Amino acid sequence: MIVKLKLLAQVLAGAASAVSVVSPSAQGGWKGPEAQALFVNEANPKGYNYAPSVITENGQTDIWWCGQGTTDVIFHRSYNPETGFSPAQIVFQPTPGSWNRQYVCDPSVIKGSFTNPANGQRYSYAMYYSGADNQPGNNNQTGLAFSNDKVTWVDYPTPVISSLNPAVAQGNYGTGQPATVNVDGRSSLYVFTTDLTGPQGISGFGDLYVRRTADGVHFEPPVRIPNVATDGTTINPNSDFGYDASTGNVYVITGLPGRSCQQVACKDPARNPDRETYQMGLFKMPMKALLSGSPAKWSPVGYLNSDVTGFYLNHSPGFQRDPFGQITPFLPNVTVFFSGGDPYPGTWRIATATETSTSDRIPLRRSLGPSGHWVTTGYVAPGYAFEANVGSLFLLPKPGTSKLMSCVAETDHFLSRDTDCEGHTPLGQTGYIYDAHQPGSHAIFRCNAGGHDHFVSVETRCEGQLTEGTLGYALD
Repeated sequence: MIVKLKLLAQVLAGAASAVSVVSPSAQGGWKGPEAQALFVNEANPKGYNYAPSVITENGQTDIWWCGQGTTDVIFHRSYNPETGFSPAQIVFQPTPGSWNRQYVCDPSVIKGSFTNPANGQRYSYAMYYSGADNQPGNNNQTGLAFSNDKVTWVDYPTPVISSLNPAVAQGNYGTGQPATVNVDGRSSLYVFTTDLTGPQGISGFGDLYVRRTADGVHFEPPVRIPNVATDGTTINPNSDFGYDASTGNVYVITGLPGRSCQQVACKDPARNPDRETYQMGLFKMPMKALLSGSPAKWSPVGYLNSDVTGFYLNHSPGFQRDPFGQITPFLPNVTVFFSGGDPYPGTWRIATATETSTSDRIPLRRSLGPSGHWVTTGYVAPGYAFEANVGSLFLLPKPGTSKLMSCVAETDHFLSRDTDCEGHTPLGQTGYIYDAHQPGSHAIFRCNAGGHDHFVSVETRCEGQLTEGTLGYALD
């Protein structure tokens, strides 16, 4: 426990000073969290926790997130290097008899100078959130609350963003999951939302929209956000956005497709099928292109998945941002807070990882432990000892490369070029490998010792074990 607390202090102390400090033993473009939650929500240790909103201001990092009360509620805690964590507490919950009487969730907090038209008072912080009035959670709308201390919130009495098609929203999610960026330091904002009621099947666009507001309350018509990346993936609902004023780029962290339990082995498909994803993608795009209404494409920056984190599920992310929604102070690093855990929601805890831009490649490491070999660029469980680097992989796709998947069959970890891990459990891509020999590369082979211990070797004959084939050509 002492070691874990020291690690948490390093992570959050680094965040508070705009320098992300993480465990040095983690590998890959991402650092952390090594299957460790950032904290346990002592206000409800057995409840779920997801969808964090995080701002770092004046040496303090504040975290708001959706958690389990009687229904969905919003929790808060802060971290200060001198005093540590504040207690976790519920700071916002459904209002009886109101439009948000059943659920409130998905907070996005932004600093500025706001006037609440309902009472004429001025506030320094606004929180946009999802709210619903029914048990299934249909017909979500986006609400707004104000605060001066980040803990006591005054709810605006009506939704500020409603679904594009209210009739359709009666039978689906509606609109919500907001993310905010302040563009003038006062009340001029961009608010991003999910809306599942808009026109479907429009090439290059999905279910994400952005609206501008001059006062935080009244909005211009929405602009539909492009949803296709140059690597062929799509930008999906339940994403968070951050802005880099130095380049004019918008960053998004988004959930990528989860496991299909009809095609691959899931952890608990009968009682708790995977209801959330295990992998997320980090992308960027110029703000001008995003607002153009044309189907521009996002550029990949990184991928965060079970192979990196050590968690079975990884979902509902939020950026570490400054109080105005910018990630500029933290670049070139990008820190993401997210929910990690198992299929059962009571295991979902807030965790964090930091993407670094120090190299376009990462070592592929072979380790040996209690269940045999484990070869990855990412997380390796305690008890495994490093054996050797068998090459390096690219972190992002390049011409002539293919995705190399990290997979597990019960306790046997193995690599595969099959995105479905040959019917076993995908942990996500561990990197990208050349399909054919290139200068500065060498072949690596998938090997099997005893029929149940896969490993990777640079030797054609797999060090005297069974050779199952060539995985591709790793970097020297």
